[in-house]
Amino acid sequence: MPPKLSTSVRSPGHVNPTDLFLFGLIIALVAFGLNILLASSSFMAREQFSDPYFFLKKQAFAAFLGFLGMLAMTQIDPDRYRHLVWPIYAISVVLLVMVFVPGIGKRAGGANRWIVVAGLSIQPSDFAKVALVLVLARIYSQAKEVDLKLSLMTLFIIAVPAFLIAIEQDLGTAIHLVLVGSALLFFTRYPLTMQLMALVAVVAAVSYIIIKTPFRLTRIKAFLDPWEARYDAGFQLVASMKAFLAGGLTGKGLGEELVRHHLQERHTDFILAIVAEDLGALGVVALIGTYFVIAAYGIIVASRLKDDFMRLMATGFLLCLIIQVVINSGVTMGLLPTKGINLPLVSNGGTSLLVYLIMCGMLLSALRREQN
Repeated sequence: MPPKLSTSVRSPGHVNPTDLFLFGLIIALVAFGLNILLASSSFMAREQFSDPYFFLKKQAFAAFLGFLGMLAMTQIDPDRYRHLVWPIYAISVVLLVMVFVPGIGKRAGGANRWIVVAGLSIQPSDFAKVALVLVLARIYSQAKEVDLKLSLMTLFIIAVPAFLIAIEQDLGTAIHLVLVGSALLFFTRYPLTMQLMALVAVVAAVSYIIIKTPFRLTRIKAFLDPWEARYDAGFQLVASMKAFLAGGLTGKGLGEELVRHHLQERHTDFILAIVAEDLGALGVVALIGTYFVIAAYGIIVASRLKDDFMRLMATGFLLCLIIQVVINSGVTMGLLPTKGINLPLVSNGGTSLLVYLIMCGMLLSALRREQN
């Protein structure tokens, strides 16, 4: 049984068991991520930047800022978020539009996913995840019933950031956002039949996008038969599979094995393959298991919250985490078509790490309020 929590914000000096448990697991994930990042990127960083610690130093700085943000969020009364959700959502949409503004938006790898602020690259789609959860939590914590007007409003709220992210050539993150919004609706009064209808519409829209986009259609074909396309579109997936095979049950230990050098995104989207090669299947199970423990334990505690806004906000953040883990691990293991989505709290990516740590702080703050 989850520990009994106070119904109000804790007093100074009071130690909350839920805080300690989840905070400890989050710390462990970030620390593990920094170690596996060094193991996966040092050779590449030495070749490209003449500094084997280049990626590690950037990620460690993001982790430092993220932990400061997380600690700050744990000290803020969650009620304050309730009154800021619409400005936060509006700002996130504006940031998504700004990626297309010349001189502000940054294009890389054929995609417009970043904006440059004071020399730093920021990915606005990460902030959109927080904004979407907060808005849906606010709307459905106040709704007495779900009518057509509210349903259309919900679809619009989800569709706007998802569409902007999709046209940035980041379909994976757009799908993730839609899945988070849809999954969160299961914890509200939203009718199941309407959810299924929305799901059919989303599947149809994604299928149309894939069919009309040659490189995405090629990825689907490579996913269905990666070994046939191992010298082309299936190269990355085959390299990931080889890393899993090379690691076996217990792995080869943290280091610079040759197999990993065939992975082009080994420090970002395919970092789980490095975990498999270095720590084996047992390491992969332990890592993914840690995510599921956080999500399951957190959702159990969140379900006992009296305040609907707090309950939906906490649940939404946990869904955001675990759905991204499922997508990333599925891609890395060849269970899902290749998408550009990283492993939260572990993969290289300063904006993602910063946002998820802030999200964790907001989560811990909300979970302090439990029903009697």
